[in-house]
Amino acid sequence: MRFGILLTSVHDATTDPRQQVREHEELVRTSEELGFDLMVCGQHFLGSELRYFQPVPWLTHMGGVAPSMRTATGIVLLSMVNPVEIAEQMATLDVLTDGRAVFGVGLGYSPHEFAAFGVEKGSKVKRFEESLALVRRLWSGEVVDFEGEFFSVSGAQPSVRPLQQGGIPVWIGGQAAGAVKRAARLGDAWYTPPFPTHTELRGLRELFLTTRAEAGLPLDGDFPVRRELLIAPSRAAGLEAALERYRARYEVYKKWGLSGENTPVEDGAELRADIEDRFILGTAAECVDQLGQLGEDIGMTHFVYKPHWPGLSHRDAMAQLEEFGSQVLPELAS
Repeated sequence: MRFGILLTSVHDATTDPRQQVREHEELVRTSEELGFDLMVCGQHFLGSELRYFQPVPWLTHMGGVAPSMRTATGIVLLSMVNPVEIAEQMATLDVLTDGRAVFGVGLGYSPHEFAAFGVEKGSKVKRFEESLALVRRLWSGEVVDFEGEFFSVSGAQPSVRPLQQGGIPVWIGGQAAGAVKRAARLGDAWYTPPFPTHTELRGLRELFLTTRAEAGLPLDGDFPVRRELLIAPSRAAGLEAALERYRARYEVYKKWGLSGENTPVEDGAELRADIEDRFILGTAAECVDQLGQLGEDIGMTHFVYKPHWPGLSHRDAMAQLEEFGSQVLPELAS
């Protein structure tokens, strides 16, 4: 098992943006020292509650801070952005990180983002699939003639291409059955978000593998997984710590319109059970056991860890990262 660090946003515009730069620099520098293999950065537009800097320039800079780590977009909203532009941006990232880029992509879900780009939600799947096909053609090195419903290219042979032979690996995110099947058919891996329960995750993994097998595609590729994880003196203490962080983050997801995310946010038995169904919680040893068992069950190749939460101080997040990196990561990496 290998390990990634998620460079997520916990600030809005009231925080000096240079603070966010410094915090993420410290995060990736420490992660590299602890043995993390990967840094992951997502994409949102027009967010007022949380400030998302755009992933390709952000990862380009952070890749220079921790040059041994791979860089992954997790995820680019491919149903909204222009495929020609993102193909060349990702190729540039791959060159600048010496062939260590991963292209994580997904549909997106926020109505205000689709509206800003003039994209009707009903067209997002077609736009996504067409865009991905064009991106891969533009990375091929061959002359590209492409006539799609949304994008067209004639006689193009871009000089801006990835360093990795055959193109950049494509990880497709999503939590619904349709998204998992799409990842199996069109991607090199399914990049799972943290929203499915542990049981749901196992079922969706089986769906991914079945779909790959039916299409005659390899079954031994990467499987990067995001789970929320909190180290605490006990599982009960971890649950209490998770309650506050959970509400702060998932209220934003709900406000942004994440489809299918009907999780409770009011304290009570239902919320606590929901957290336990999705989180890895407890002492470092308990987290090793839980994460190790889940990894064996589903064939996880990468665990993507998120130490930052809204309302949690950077110092406390770094303490969690160092405890994870010194007590959990070595046990599972070996």
